[in-house]
Amino acid sequence: MAVAPKTVMIIGLGKLGGPVLDLLAMRYPMHRFVCIARDAHALGLRANLSRYLAAQWGSYPRVHTAACDIRDVEATVACLSAHAPDVLFNATTSFPWWRIADLPGDAATLAEKAGPGMWSAVDCLLPFRLTEAIAASGLRPVFVNGCYPDLTNAFLAGRDGAPKLGIGNLSNLVPGLRLAFADELGVEANAVDVRLVAHHYVSWNAPTSAGAAGAPFHLTINHPGGKLTFEGPNDDSCFALLRRRASRTRGLAGLGVTIGSAATVLASILEGSDALLHCPGADGLPGGYPVRVSDSGAVQLDLGPGLEYETAVSINRAAQRFDGTESVKPGLVVPTDRARTAFQQIVGETLPDVSYENVGEVASLTLDRLNARYGLGVR
Repeated sequence: MAVAPKTVMIIGLGKLGGPVLDLLAMRYPMHRFVCIARDAHALGLRANLSRYLAAQWGSYPRVHTAACDIRDVEATVACLSAHAPDVLFNATTSFPWWRIADLPGDAATLAEKAGPGMWSAVDCLLPFRLTEAIAASGLRPVFVNGCYPDLTNAFLAGRDGAPKLGIGNLSNLVPGLRLAFADELGVEANAVDVRLVAHHYVSWNAPTSAGAAGAPFHLTINHPGGKLTFEGPNDDSCFALLRRRASRTRGLAGLGVTIGSAATVLASILEGSDALLHCPGADGLPGGYPVRVSDSGAVQLDLGPGLEYETAVSINRAAQRFDGTESVKPGLVVPTDRARTAFQQIVGETLPDVSYENVGEVASLTLDRLNARYGLGVR
């Protein structure tokens, strides 16, 4: 069946958005790609790089650019209205996770231990502005969010224009688990079915010697010989197997796995393939789940037999506390005490609960203080 051409809008062509465009534009030249960023000159150069790469394979996709600061909701509405995207992918954040390493040693270590809940306002702000703009535009693109969707999608849940899906995080574990179990069981990798419910905290720590580091998760491995089930925090032997059989390059050098996650999620929507995916922030839920997604963006959890919806969500609500978030619900993030203490020590300010009303103020204050104290140049 022929696939109807769609317009895909990618917000930000940095370390995530640029490579995602490379993959999608080369593979799906029948679709139209519109790329958005603040710097028109740099945006044009990066978009043309994707066109060059596609042309080397004899593919000539339509790649357009438009300069826009998505913090300006009115300007973003105009941009959305001009291009009418069917799918929108947010690949922006004001404070990328890899910039934490640029903090002085003690501060970087403290931030890593406290978890990303302390940066919730900064992470939520740009997806919030996009949500506002989508709502005001009257359009209904399938909004896929790449900025800490375990938390930000839950913060925005239920709002008109909110994200439907996220990328990366637990999804980054799935290829390694499939390869590791296939190797261990002596079967083909495509015969191994993985169903994982886990929060960002688990995906970040599982490939290290600490394993799931005390956080709950649920993993089912279906294979030709039967079924294996692992439940954390009591049994993370599955991650020991992952480390033994399928360790990989991590950190910024390993970002390709997140890039691949984003590209496959978007590709599933473009193809209407109804493939099994693993996505954080699915339908505004905290943490990540196995899901199926239609080409219209309808999301359905596919947990498999033996795991109830309520149990899956409760696993991730418990695990988010390890990531520095006491609770998150539509319009309110409550950081843990540990996250508040770390924020006070690193930023020099008191971290309040983050709401729709104060998210812009708290995010601006955070970035201003980080720049003033450490010269990070984040904005």
